[in-house]
Amino acid sequence: MYRFLCGLAACLCVIGVRAQTPVSSRVGWNLTAMTEGEWNMTSGNTSWVNYLEVGVDVGLWKGASFEGMAIATWQTGGAVDDDNLGLSNIYTDENRPFRLMQASLRQSFGECFFVSIGLRNVDADYFITPATGLFTGAADADYPILSLNYPLATFPLGAMGVHLEYLPVSRLTLKASVYNGVASDDFDRQFRFCPSGDGIFTMGSISYEIPSKGEQAANYTIGYVYGKTPSEDRSVHERETGFWALLEQPLLMVGKSQLVLLGQGAAMTRRYVPCNGYWGGGLVMNRIARNDMTAGIVFNRLLFSGGDETDIECTLHCHLTPWLSVQPALHIIHHNKHNFVAGLLRVSLEFGNNR
Repeated sequence: MYRFLCGLAACLCVIGVRAQTPVSSRVGWNLTAMTEGEWNMTSGNTSWVNYLEVGVDVGLWKGASFEGMAIATWQTGGAVDDDNLGLSNIYTDENRPFRLMQASLRQSFGECFFVSIGLRNVDADYFITPATGLFTGAADADYPILSLNYPLATFPLGAMGVHLEYLPVSRLTLKASVYNGVASDDFDRQFRFCPSGDGIFTMGSISYEIPSKGEQAANYTIGYVYGKTPSEDRSVHERETGFWALLEQPLLMVGKSQLVLLGQGAAMTRRYVPCNGYWGGGLVMNRIARNDMTAGIVFNRLLFSGGDETDIECTLHCHLTPWLSVQPALHIIHHNKHNFVAGLLRVSLEFGNNR
């Protein structure tokens, strides 16, 4: 913990100095620091979770850039619940002062085709959207059919891969990715691409956006996943296929505030994987009280062969300053025939300079 706080203080000092110094347009950077207190009101368990993220985007030659991201995590008290995903999308079981999640080269060809090669993260490539990004639960950070069925490059792991984006017409985006089948946060094992030993993981999506009168556009996305992952004896590979969909639909305007409907779901083609399917729905109200607050409620349902799991989250994200925000959240979870209620309070610091 001492090292984590010292590292955070040093980073904030650097940010303070650089904020007063003009930064080259060839270099973009961001720093996010979060501290979070968790409390299981049913069992009395508590936990303290800390997260630090540093990202860079460095322009190289024409149309090319280097993208990098590293994180540090520290927690004490352990998980406050025993559900499959957990109520926090920044919680990790193992404290690590350094995890490299992204180190890749991105090349654009005109304004409609992009290729990224290197160490990648699935969450950043596909699942960070305005509505899902509000909630603290892990199910909204990446779909459970991915994180529970595949050893893939989701938080806090990374894997070597190739990511493609193509915009054939305005508002339509096609994505396709290929990753090493087994992700890792071990620096010695991250930079490898070994389909024969680790298998391979692919996914893709088609997205269409329609502008709205409010802050957020309508978003309609469908996608697929296919994994060829090693079995326990590593002698054969198990093939697993799934499909997922996302809907973010603005409903109405209340003054400058916008009410958005969130819908998402996923299903596997095989029934004997750990997580057979997932669906969720919710509402998000943005730009509340002088644009400083966003509120939301979401219902998530995970489908398992041994029993289902439900998580209802209510949350409020409040910007106190352009760089400081506070977010309380309440989770009501049904798991293994018992219910519990848990809450968290997250404080976030965010600094950055876009390239």
